[in-house]
Amino acid sequence: MNPQDQPDVSVVIDAANALPGLADCLASVLAQTEDGLRVEVLAFDRGSQDGSRELLQQWAAQYPQFVRCAVLPPSETPAEARNIGIEQSAGRHLFFLSGTDRLAPGALRRLVSTADQNDADIVLGKVAGLDGQKVGTSMFVRNTADADVFASRVYWSLSPDKLFRRSFVERCFLRFPADWRLGEETAFTALAYLYADQVSVVADQVCVQQAKRVAGVNASRFGGSLADRMAVTRQLITLVAERVPAGPGRDHVLARHFELELGRATGAPYRSCDDAQLRWQVMSECRELLEAYATPGLFAKLPRPLSVRLELIRLGRFAEADRLIAFELDKEKAEQRIEGGRVYRAYPFFRDPAIGVPDELYDVTSTLKVKHQLTKAVWTGATLQLSGTGYFEQLPTKAPHTRVVLRERRTGAELRFRTFAFDSPPKLKAAAKVERGLASWEARIDLATADGHRPLTDGLWDVFLSVSFLGVAKEVRLGSARTDAVSDRTRQGVVVGPVDALGLEPVCHLYATKAGNLTLELSARRPLPGA
Repeated sequence: MNPQDQPDVSVVIDAANALPGLADCLASVLAQTEDGLRVEVLAFDRGSQDGSRELLQQWAAQYPQFVRCAVLPPSETPAEARNIGIEQSAGRHLFFLSGTDRLAPGALRRLVSTADQNDADIVLGKVAGLDGQKVGTSMFVRNTADADVFASRVYWSLSPDKLFRRSFVERCFLRFPADWRLGEETAFTALAYLYADQVSVVADQVCVQQAKRVAGVNASRFGGSLADRMAVTRQLITLVAERVPAGPGRDHVLARHFELELGRATGAPYRSCDDAQLRWQVMSECRELLEAYATPGLFAKLPRPLSVRLELIRLGRFAEADRLIAFELDKEKAEQRIEGGRVYRAYPFFRDPAIGVPDELYDVTSTLKVKHQLTKAVWTGATLQLSGTGYFEQLPTKAPHTRVVLRERRTGAELRFRTFAFDSPPKLKAAAKVERGLASWEARIDLATADGHRPLTDGLWDVFLSVSFLGVAKEVRLGSARTDAVSDRTRQGVVVGPVDALGLEPVCHLYATKAGNLTLELSARRPLPGA
């Protein structure tokens, strides 16, 4: 094939019973060609009963230069159809799409340019939900040229609606396992991540719009019996463990499968199962997996109380695990305890000496979120007055202890300034689920005397807010959340000290980073004429 004729992207579409969204799906893919991108569509019907096959044939006849379609025998998963798509396509890149989903305008152009620019084997594009479909967002915080699969959240996105470089897929002989009853696309994408040299993320532009998942149409990986769920969970965990050496990297990716696949298999489907023997078998298999692969590092990454549930299973406490599963599914509330600067949720069997589950598996300190907003940033001479709100979302503000922290970016030098607490805004108190009386604060920082009665030394001083409650403390960068009235610009700078022996005066410029966070730039200059 002449390289100028080779498609940039081959879009492989599984169109089994995809009406009424199939026409919108095809239209969204063909719209990608409007900016000159070369796209081919390979659409497969797997025994549809709703007219999807006829619609595909109409589009193939109307757009023969773009669309090819084929009819395959009915199957439980789209694995075989996608594998045939890989073998019969010709594009430089592959993209797998469900016939109920859509591509956002310009999505493929952005994904291809990102892949070419970063030499990426895989590119994740931001996903949005249609008709109330919930989608993951933690992996789309920022654009990333080279995401670390073993440290970032990209591994939590294992659907195949991503851009894969064809040469990478062929070099690693990646195929969807056609003998899996569910989870085949999870296995394909997981292996792709583990083999890829470079993975990029497009987080600032929606690329894929996922329709609501319906069992038997676009949700094969979500269905299945309890036995099927446990089987695919065991296969996925083994797949990773055989390819990734023990250590923090393996703990990170396995945590995803222990949280989602194993967590689901021992959750609602387990509780609704009436077969006592099958329930015992699931618990026993789960225990074997935990004993083989679960480390303290992996347990630390699991959400609470799933960590407690799996530890009970690992200890062979199946009856206690049943009690905790019922506690979770019935949405019972656990008491919150604050001790030694840590926050614990007293789920069942907390500090029960007969059970022996470690306290750290009940520890939720790392999940606490600091809510903050800057409401004022004004100068009075060399004094910077900052005001705002700051508090732990999950904790009360009965006895707040808030500080403004200046930290020099290069040396790490740190200065802390006390704040004055006062009553919270009425709207904040009205919307709070806990006592929220003293969430507002104010700080006055005299930069002329901030560093031991001397001006701050030259450098970039980042501004932080330290929020503390009963010994529980966290820091956040200050400024990204603010009211419209806050100004972060000092055009000519603020003089914060006298002229020195060299005729230079210390001056401070307040500015915001790209993320909107405040930074003080301290430097020396000749006095301005007429100042």
